[in-house]
Amino acid sequence: MTNTQEITLHWIIDPLCGWSYGALSLLQATAQQWPAQFELHSGGLFMGYSRRRIDADWHLHVRDHDARIAELTGATFGEQYREHLCRDQSVVLDSLPASAAMLALQQHSGADALAFLAAAQHAWYVDGKDISQTSVLDAVAAKLGLAADVWQEARSDAAKQLASQAINRTRQLMAQHGAQGFPSLLVQRGTEYFNVPVNRFYGEPAALVQQLTQWLQA
Repeated sequence: MTNTQEITLHWIIDPLCGWSYGALSLLQATAQQWPAQFELHSGGLFMGYSRRRIDADWHLHVRDHDARIAELTGATFGEQYREHLCRDQSVVLDSLPASAAMLALQQHSGADALAFLAAAQHAWYVDGKDISQTSVLDAVAAKLGLAADVWQEARSDAAKQLASQAINRTRQLMAQHGAQGFPSLLVQRGTEYFNVPVNRFYGEPAALVQQLTQWLQA
C-alpha cells in the first residue's frame, strides 16, 4: 500500500470557473478522504490581460455552459446569478481577490480554504454577488466566522502579490504535466505526477474517491 505521506492531491480551480463550481463535491470528497494531502491551487482564469467586463456575448456563452454544468454535476445556479449578475455589464471578471484569499487561508492551520471557496462560489453562482469586490468577500468571511487578523491578512495587497506568483507557478505545473482547463487534478507521488480525468467523475464524488484509492494503492 502506498504511503499517503508521499502523496499530494493538487486541485487546480478558479473561483469564477463554472466547471470548478460544478466540481465542488469532488473537491470536498477528496479533502475529506485525504485532508493532509489535499491542496488547492488557483489557475487565474481572469487575471491581468484576461480580466474582462461582462457583456452580452459573455452572457450567452456562460448560459449554455451553465446549463451543461448543471446537467452533468447537479450544481445549482441561482436566479440572482442568472438574471442579474450575468447581465450586469458593470462587472469586471477578476479572479485575483477570491483566489488570493483562498490561497492565503490555506496557509493558516485554523482556516478552511475549501470552506471559503465553497462560500465564495455560493455567493457568486447562487446569490449573484460579485466576489471580485472586497466588500462581498468581507461578508463571506464574516459569515464563516474567520478571525479578524487572519482575514485582514488574506485580503491584503501582499496576499494578492503572493497569489499572483503562486498562480504563475501553477500554470507552469499545468503545462509540465498536461493539465488543461479548470478544474484539473494532478496527483503527485514523490517526484511523479499523473493527471486525473476529472470530467469522468462529475456528480459522482464517491466514484472518484474509489478510483483514486485504487490508483494510490496500486
